[in-house]
Amino acid sequence: MKSLINILIVEDSQIFAQGLKLLLEQYSKVDSIYIASDFNGTLEQLKQYTVDIIILDLNFETNTYDGFMIAKKVKELYPSIKIMVLTQHTRISHYDRLFNECNVDAYLDKQLGVEETYTAIDHVMNNKIYVDPNITEMLEIENWMKASKRECEVIQSLIDGLTHKEIADKLFISPKTVAVHIRNLFTKFKVKNSIELVAKYIKYKNANRENTEGTIPPFKAE
Repeated sequence: MKSLINILIVEDSQIFAQGLKLLLEQYSKVDSIYIASDFNGTLEQLKQYTVDIIILDLNFETNTYDGFMIAKKVKELYPSIKIMVLTQHTRISHYDRLFNECNVDAYLDKQLGVEETYTAIDHVMNNKIYVDPNITEMLEIENWMKASKRECEVIQSLIDGLTHKEIADKLFISPKTVAVHIRNLFTKFKVKNSIELVAKYIKYKNANRENTEGTIPPFKAE
């Protein structure tokens, strides 16, 4: 990894941008830090300066562009620049767009700590993808909330110690259908077996995530 890193902060809240700049200036691996508040300003800064990392917000006070558009354009023009999205907007749909369409390198919650920001910088400069733990947890919660009633019945039956055939009999479906549900759950929750799946589900239930009344997305469907 190169010894000194140049960073461009793309953020329309000047107070937040200046505060982040002050924090990043404390990191010994960072050299120069620039700030842009909009789409055109981002492109102008990139024409003037050599930038290694862009720290990008998603939401801007305009209908003409957003962080997704900026990320895609930057990657199109400057594919070697690393993009770290730092935002308070956390959604599975955002995650998919950012990594599959925009090819960003990191997805960070604005509530993360300074040391973790430095860790994320090190990861992306070493060509690694980084998703901070807060976002990983929130995405997992949203996945559980999107699990179908049938999927939850299958998981609960596994917790109760039922075999695939017993689950099939209980739910009036075929054992093959039970197996399909379980395979889909493995994929959705990134686990390798029923033990891991059940452990994740119990942890989720114990965290009292079921009551979502009065909450806002991503904890309650729009």
